[in-house]
Amino acid sequence: MPESRLLPIAAGLGLLALAACHEQSTPATQEPTAAAATGPQCYAHLTATDTIRLTLQTTQPTVTGQLTYHYFEKDRNRGTISGMMHGDTLLADYTFQSEGTTSVRQVAFLRRDIGFIEGFGPVVERKAKLVFEKPGALQYDAKYTLLPVPCPK
Repeated sequence: MPESRLLPIAAGLGLLALAACHEQSTPATQEPTAAAATGPQCYAHLTATDTIRLTLQTTQPTVTGQLTYHYFEKDRNRGTISGMMHGDTLLADYTFQSEGTTSVRQVAFLRRDIGFIEGFGPVVERKAKLVFEKPGALQYDAKYTLLPVPCPK
């Protein structure tokens, strides 16, 4: 393969390596920011055994879409998200089906040039849904980065 074709691949891998070496935290309590209206945007985190897929439909200022978790030897969760961008953080409600039951929990994704990084933190139950106890103190682990992928047709 010519060197000119390897350069973009090497640069992309370098960005991923840099992101993987760095856990991030950002306040998710900022005021919502307007997002531009666009068509679907698709992202995925794929390993040999696990898959996370996120499809976003962005309107102003709400962000909606679909989210699927398929972890090895666990039930698949598939549902919808509805939330808002708070600076560079997407904070949304995830309504999903698992084992025949509908549940709602809050999800957070940190927007980066390479995609979205899922956020994690302690949760509490409020009004029949699980929400982050301290949204501004979430941890974003680069090993859960969802990279852009082509959207299914």
